[in-house]
Amino acid sequence: MDTRNFRHAMIQATKWLMSQQADDGGMHPLEHGLATYHKVPLAYAAMGQIDRAAALSLWIQENSLDEEGDFAGHFPRPALHREFYSWANSWLICGEHSLGHFGTSIPALEFLLTLQHPQTGGFLTAGPEAGLNDRQDALSTATAGLACLYGGQIEAAEAAGRFLLWLWDNQPGGAAARLYFLVEQGDQTLTEFDEELAPSFAVHISRPQQWYHVPALAAGFLILLHEATGEPAYLEGGHQYLQFADSCASDRYTSDKSAFLGWAAAIGFRATANANYERILQEVGAGLLASQLDNGTWLKGCMGTDITADVVDATAEGIICLAKIVESLTVTG
Repeated sequence: MDTRNFRHAMIQATKWLMSQQADDGGMHPLEHGLATYHKVPLAYAAMGQIDRAAALSLWIQENSLDEEGDFAGHFPRPALHREFYSWANSWLICGEHSLGHFGTSIPALEFLLTLQHPQTGGFLTAGPEAGLNDRQDALSTATAGLACLYGGQIEAAEAAGRFLLWLWDNQPGGAAARLYFLVEQGDQTLTEFDEELAPSFAVHISRPQQWYHVPALAAGFLILLHEATGEPAYLEGGHQYLQFADSCASDRYTSDKSAFLGWAAAIGFRATANANYERILQEVGAGLLASQLDNGTWLKGCMGTDITADVVDATAEGIICLAKIVESLTVTG
Protein backbone atom coordinates (compact mmCIF):
# COMPACT_ATOMS: atom_id res chain seq x y z
CA MET A 1 0.00 0.00 0.00
CA ASP A 2 1.27 3.48 -0.88
CA THR A 3 2.43 5.28 2.24
CA ARG A 4 4.39 8.07 0.56
CA ASN A 5 2.08 10.87 1.70
CA PHE A 6 2.31 9.71 5.31
CA ARG A 7 6.10 9.46 5.10
CA HIS A 8 6.38 12.92 3.56
CA ALA A 9 4.24 14.37 6.37
CA MET A 10 6.50 12.74 8.96
CA ILE A 11 9.63 14.15 7.32
CA GLN A 12 8.21 17.67 7.18
CA ALA A 13 7.14 17.44 10.81
CA THR A 14 10.57 16.22 11.87
CA LYS A 15 12.30 19.07 10.07
CA TRP A 16 10.17 21.53 12.02
CA LEU A 17 10.84 19.77 15.33
CA MET A 18 14.56 19.98 14.66
CA SER A 19 14.22 23.71 14.07
CA GLN A 20 12.82 24.09 17.59
CA GLN A 21 15.76 22.38 19.29
CA ALA A 22 18.12 24.72 21.11
CA ASP A 23 21.90 24.57 20.86
CA ASP A 24 22.08 22.95 24.32
CA GLY A 25 19.72 20.13 23.23
CA GLY A 26 16.52 21.38 24.88
CA MET A 27 13.30 22.13 23.04
CA HIS A 28 11.74 25.58 22.73
CA PRO A 29 9.84 26.86 24.64
CA LEU A 30 12.22 25.71 27.38
CA GLU A 31 10.19 27.31 30.16
CA HIS A 32 7.28 24.91 29.56
CA GLY A 33 9.48 21.93 30.21
CA LEU A 34 7.63 18.61 30.07
CA ALA A 35 4.64 20.08 28.27
CA THR A 36 6.91 20.82 25.33
CA TYR A 37 9.22 17.86 24.93
CA HIS A 38 7.74 14.74 26.56
CA LYS A 39 6.89 13.00 23.25
CA VAL A 40 9.89 14.28 21.27
CA PRO A 41 12.33 11.43 22.15
CA LEU A 42 9.88 8.82 20.85
CA ALA A 43 9.25 10.89 17.71
CA TYR A 44 13.00 11.22 17.12
CA ALA A 45 13.38 7.46 17.65
CA ALA A 46 10.71 6.78 15.03
CA MET A 47 12.57 8.95 12.53
CA GLY A 48 16.08 7.74 13.32
CA GLN A 49 17.24 11.12 14.60
CA ILE A 50 19.77 9.60 16.98
CA ASP A 51 22.07 12.61 17.37
CA ARG A 52 19.17 14.98 18.05
CA ALA A 53 17.68 12.52 20.52
CA ALA A 54 20.99 12.11 22.34
CA ALA A 55 21.36 15.86 22.74
CA LEU A 56 17.82 16.16 24.12
CA SER A 57 18.36 13.21 26.46
CA LEU A 58 21.48 14.82 27.91
CA TRP A 59 19.54 18.06 28.42
CA ILE A 60 16.77 16.14 30.20
CA GLN A 61 19.27 14.40 32.49
CA GLU A 62 20.88 17.69 33.41
CA ASN A 63 17.75 19.83 33.71
CA SER A 64 14.79 17.60 34.54
CA LEU A 65 15.60 14.13 35.89
CA ASP A 66 16.00 14.14 39.68
CA GLU A 67 17.57 11.66 42.10
CA GLU A 68 14.27 9.81 42.57
CA GLY A 69 13.80 9.24 38.84
CA ASP A 70 11.07 11.86 38.49
CA PHE A 71 11.17 14.65 35.92
CA ALA A 72 10.91 17.43 38.46
CA GLY A 73 13.81 19.67 37.54
CA HIS A 74 14.02 23.35 36.82
CA PHE A 75 10.62 23.90 35.19
CA PRO A 76 7.22 23.45 36.89
CA ARG A 77 4.53 21.18 35.45
CA PRO A 78 1.60 22.94 33.80
CA ALA A 79 -1.87 22.28 35.22
CA LEU A 80 -2.96 19.21 33.25
CA HIS A 81 0.47 17.65 33.64
CA ARG A 82 0.05 17.99 37.40
CA GLU A 83 -3.49 16.60 37.25
CA PHE A 84 -2.44 13.57 35.15
CA TYR A 85 1.01 13.36 36.67
CA SER A 86 2.45 10.24 35.07
CA TRP A 87 1.44 11.09 31.49
CA ALA A 88 4.62 12.94 30.54
CA ASN A 89 6.85 10.61 32.57
CA SER A 90 5.43 7.60 30.70
CA TRP A 91 6.04 9.04 27.23
CA LEU A 92 9.58 10.01 28.16
CA ILE A 93 10.27 6.48 29.40
CA CYS A 94 8.95 5.02 26.13
CA GLY A 95 11.14 7.34 24.10
CA GLU A 96 14.29 7.07 26.17
CA HIS A 97 14.05 3.29 26.45
CA SER A 98 13.49 2.85 22.72
CA LEU A 99 16.61 4.95 22.11
CA GLY A 100 18.68 2.91 24.56
CA HIS A 101 19.11 5.84 26.96
CA PHE A 102 18.82 3.57 29.97
CA GLY A 103 20.46 6.04 32.34
CA THR A 104 17.24 8.02 32.03
CA SER A 105 14.61 5.40 31.30
CA ILE A 106 15.41 2.88 34.04
CA PRO A 107 15.40 5.23 37.05
CA ALA A 108 12.36 6.97 35.55
CA LEU A 109 10.54 3.64 35.26
CA GLU A 110 11.46 2.72 38.84
CA PHE A 111 9.88 5.98 39.98
CA LEU A 112 6.82 5.45 37.81
CA LEU A 113 6.20 2.05 39.39
CA THR A 114 5.83 3.74 42.80
CA LEU A 115 2.66 5.35 41.41
CA GLN A 116 0.93 2.03 40.70
CA HIS A 117 -1.79 1.01 43.15
CA PRO A 118 -0.68 -2.28 44.75
CA GLN A 119 -4.16 -3.79 44.76
CA THR A 120 -5.92 -2.53 41.63
CA GLY A 121 -2.96 -2.13 39.25
CA GLY A 122 -4.18 1.31 38.19
CA PHE A 123 -1.87 4.32 38.30
CA LEU A 124 -2.58 7.18 40.70
CA THR A 125 -3.73 10.19 38.74
CA ALA A 126 -2.18 12.87 40.93
CA GLY A 127 1.23 11.24 41.17
CA PRO A 128 3.46 11.02 44.25
CA GLU A 129 1.22 13.23 46.40
CA ALA A 130 -1.75 10.86 46.00
CA GLY A 131 -2.86 8.30 48.59
CA LEU A 132 -4.20 4.85 47.83
CA ASN A 133 -7.81 6.05 48.14
CA ASP A 134 -7.25 8.88 45.67
CA ARG A 135 -8.03 8.81 41.97
CA GLN A 136 -6.80 6.32 39.41
CA ASP A 137 -7.64 6.64 35.73
CA ALA A 138 -7.52 4.94 32.36
CA LEU A 139 -5.31 7.57 30.70
CA SER A 140 -2.53 7.39 33.29
CA THR A 141 -2.79 3.62 33.50
CA ALA A 142 -2.68 2.97 29.75
CA THR A 143 0.35 5.19 29.15
CA ALA A 144 2.17 3.97 32.26
CA GLY A 145 1.37 0.40 31.24
CA LEU A 146 2.89 1.14 27.85
CA ALA A 147 6.03 2.43 29.58
CA CYS A 148 6.15 -0.80 31.59
CA LEU A 149 6.03 -2.79 28.35
CA TYR A 150 8.87 -0.75 26.88
CA GLY A 151 10.89 -1.40 30.03
CA GLY A 152 10.11 -5.11 30.20
CA GLN A 153 8.08 -4.83 33.41
CA ILE A 154 5.51 -7.38 32.30
CA GLU A 155 4.05 -8.08 35.74
CA ALA A 156 3.33 -4.38 36.29
CA ALA A 157 1.99 -4.07 32.73
CA GLU A 158 -0.39 -6.97 33.30
CA ALA A 159 -1.63 -5.39 36.53
CA ALA A 160 -2.35 -2.21 34.56
CA GLY A 161 -4.09 -4.26 31.89
CA ARG A 162 -6.31 -5.98 34.46
CA PHE A 163 -7.30 -2.56 35.82
CA LEU A 164 -8.40 -1.44 32.36
CA LEU A 165 -10.38 -4.65 31.85
CA TRP A 166 -12.02 -4.18 35.24
CA LEU A 167 -12.84 -0.55 34.43
CA TRP A 168 -14.56 -1.60 31.20
CA ASP A 169 -16.51 -4.41 32.84
CA ASN A 170 -17.69 -2.20 35.71
CA GLN A 171 -18.98 0.82 33.80
CA PRO A 172 -22.20 2.06 35.45
CA GLY A 173 -24.95 0.93 33.11
CA GLY A 174 -22.39 -0.48 30.69
CA ALA A 175 -20.30 1.46 28.18
CA ALA A 176 -23.00 1.96 25.56
CA ALA A 177 -23.26 5.74 25.78
CA ARG A 178 -20.22 6.90 27.73
CA LEU A 179 -16.95 5.72 29.19
CA TYR A 180 -16.19 6.93 32.71
CA PHE A 181 -12.44 6.71 33.13
CA LEU A 182 -11.65 7.83 36.70
CA VAL A 183 -12.15 5.94 39.95
CA GLU A 184 -11.46 6.69 43.60
CA GLN A 185 -11.60 4.78 46.88
CA GLY A 186 -10.14 1.87 44.95
CA ASP A 187 -13.25 0.88 42.99
CA GLN A 188 -15.69 3.80 42.98
CA THR A 189 -16.25 5.11 39.46
CA LEU A 190 -16.56 8.88 39.30
CA THR A 191 -19.86 9.69 37.59
CA GLU A 192 -20.63 13.13 39.04
CA PHE A 193 -18.60 16.15 38.02
CA ASP A 194 -18.97 19.73 36.79
CA GLU A 195 -20.22 19.75 33.23
CA GLU A 196 -17.42 22.05 32.10
CA LEU A 197 -14.92 19.41 33.26
CA ALA A 198 -16.79 16.50 31.67
CA PRO A 199 -14.20 15.66 28.95
CA SER A 200 -11.56 14.91 31.61
CA PHE A 201 -13.89 12.46 33.40
CA ALA A 202 -15.82 10.63 30.67
CA VAL A 203 -15.99 10.11 26.92
CA HIS A 204 -19.53 10.60 25.60
CA ILE A 205 -20.32 8.84 22.34
CA SER A 206 -22.76 11.49 21.08
CA ARG A 207 -20.68 14.61 21.83
CA PRO A 208 -17.88 16.05 19.66
CA GLN A 209 -14.45 17.06 20.91
CA GLN A 210 -14.13 14.22 23.39
CA TRP A 211 -10.87 12.80 24.71
CA TYR A 212 -10.74 10.07 22.06
CA HIS A 213 -7.14 9.35 23.02
CA VAL A 214 -8.30 7.79 26.31
CA PRO A 215 -10.08 4.71 24.90
CA ALA A 216 -7.58 4.64 22.02
CA LEU A 217 -4.55 4.42 24.29
CA ALA A 218 -6.27 1.81 26.43
CA ALA A 219 -6.98 -0.20 23.28
CA GLY A 220 -3.48 0.03 21.84
CA PHE A 221 -1.83 -0.83 25.14
CA LEU A 222 -4.07 -3.85 25.72
CA ILE A 223 -3.42 -5.23 22.23
CA LEU A 224 0.33 -4.81 22.73
CA LEU A 225 -0.02 -6.52 26.10
CA HIS A 226 -1.73 -9.41 24.34
CA GLU A 227 1.22 -9.64 21.97
CA ALA A 228 3.61 -9.74 24.94
CA THR A 229 1.68 -12.33 26.95
CA GLY A 230 -0.59 -14.23 24.59
CA GLU A 231 -3.54 -13.63 26.91
CA PRO A 232 -6.77 -13.46 24.80
CA ALA A 233 -8.59 -11.26 27.34
CA TYR A 234 -6.27 -8.37 26.56
CA LEU A 235 -6.96 -8.60 22.83
CA GLU A 236 -10.71 -8.70 23.47
CA GLY A 237 -10.45 -5.76 25.86
CA GLY A 238 -8.47 -3.80 23.29
CA HIS A 239 -11.14 -4.52 20.71
CA GLN A 240 -13.88 -3.29 23.07
CA TYR A 241 -12.10 0.00 23.79
CA LEU A 242 -11.29 0.52 20.12
CA GLN A 243 -14.84 -0.28 19.04
CA PHE A 244 -16.13 2.20 21.60
CA ALA A 245 -13.84 4.95 20.29
CA ASP A 246 -14.96 4.23 16.74
CA SER A 247 -18.59 4.62 17.83
CA CYS A 248 -18.05 8.22 18.94
CA ALA A 249 -19.01 11.46 17.20
CA SER A 250 -18.20 12.26 13.58
CA ASP A 251 -15.04 14.21 14.48
CA ARG A 252 -13.40 11.12 15.99
CA TYR A 253 -11.05 10.89 12.98
CA THR A 254 -10.28 14.58 12.56
CA SER A 255 -10.11 16.34 15.92
CA ASP A 256 -6.92 17.25 17.75
CA LYS A 257 -7.62 14.25 20.03
CA SER A 258 -7.79 11.73 17.17
CA ALA A 259 -4.19 10.78 16.36
CA PHE A 260 -3.97 8.00 18.93
CA LEU A 261 -7.10 6.40 17.49
CA GLY A 262 -5.09 5.85 14.31
CA TRP A 263 -2.16 4.60 16.42
CA ALA A 264 -4.38 2.07 18.20
CA ALA A 265 -6.06 0.93 14.99
CA ALA A 266 -2.62 0.43 13.44
CA ILE A 267 -1.59 -1.77 16.36
CA GLY A 268 -4.84 -3.70 16.03
CA PHE A 269 -4.46 -4.08 12.28
CA ARG A 270 -0.91 -5.38 12.61
CA ALA A 271 -2.05 -7.91 15.22
CA THR A 272 -5.22 -9.15 13.51
CA ALA A 273 -5.36 -7.88 9.88
CA ASN A 274 -8.90 -6.72 10.73
CA ALA A 275 -10.19 -4.69 7.76
CA ASN A 276 -12.13 -2.35 10.04
CA TYR A 277 -8.92 -1.43 11.84
CA GLU A 278 -7.34 -0.65 8.47
CA ARG A 279 -10.28 1.62 7.62
CA ILE A 280 -9.93 3.49 10.92
CA LEU A 281 -6.19 4.05 10.57
CA GLN A 282 -6.69 5.29 7.01
CA GLU A 283 -9.41 7.70 8.15
CA VAL A 284 -7.25 9.10 10.94
CA GLY A 285 -4.21 9.23 8.70
CA ALA A 286 -6.17 11.23 6.14
CA GLY A 287 -7.32 13.55 8.91
CA LEU A 288 -3.73 14.12 10.00
CA LEU A 289 -2.65 14.90 6.44
CA ALA A 290 -5.53 17.35 6.00
CA SER A 291 -4.81 19.20 9.25
CA GLN A 292 -1.03 19.46 8.88
CA LEU A 293 0.11 23.02 8.21
CA ASP A 294 2.48 23.99 5.42
CA ASN A 295 5.42 24.21 7.84
CA GLY A 296 4.90 20.57 8.87
CA THR A 297 3.22 21.17 12.21
CA TRP A 298 -0.09 20.36 13.85
CA LEU A 299 -1.74 22.99 15.97
CA LYS A 300 -2.76 21.32 19.20
CA GLY A 301 -1.67 18.45 21.38
CA CYS A 302 -3.52 16.61 24.10
CA MET A 303 -2.30 18.36 27.20
CA GLY A 304 -0.31 21.51 26.47
CA THR A 305 -0.73 24.94 28.05
CA ASP A 306 1.07 27.32 25.70
CA ILE A 307 0.42 27.50 21.98
CA THR A 308 4.09 26.91 21.07
CA ALA A 309 4.38 24.01 23.50
CA ASP A 310 1.11 22.69 22.06
CA VAL A 311 2.55 22.74 18.55
CA VAL A 312 5.73 20.89 19.55
CA ASP A 313 3.67 18.33 21.46
CA ALA A 314 1.13 17.82 18.67
CA THR A 315 3.83 17.59 16.01
CA ALA A 316 5.74 14.93 17.93
CA GLU A 317 2.45 13.10 18.50
CA GLY A 318 1.63 13.22 14.80
CA ILE A 319 4.99 11.67 13.95
CA ILE A 320 4.53 8.89 16.52
CA CYS A 321 1.06 8.01 15.29
CA LEU A 322 1.84 8.23 11.56
CA ALA A 323 4.93 6.09 12.11
CA LYS A 324 2.76 3.37 13.65
CA ILE A 325 0.30 3.68 10.76
CA VAL A 326 3.07 3.36 8.17
CA GLU A 327 4.57 0.41 10.05
CA SER A 328 1.29 -1.48 10.18
CA LEU A 329 0.49 -0.87 6.51
CA THR A 330 3.98 -1.93 5.48
CA VAL A 331 4.09 -5.08 7.62
CA THR A 332 0.49 -6.19 7.06
CA GLY A 333 0.29 -5.13 3.43
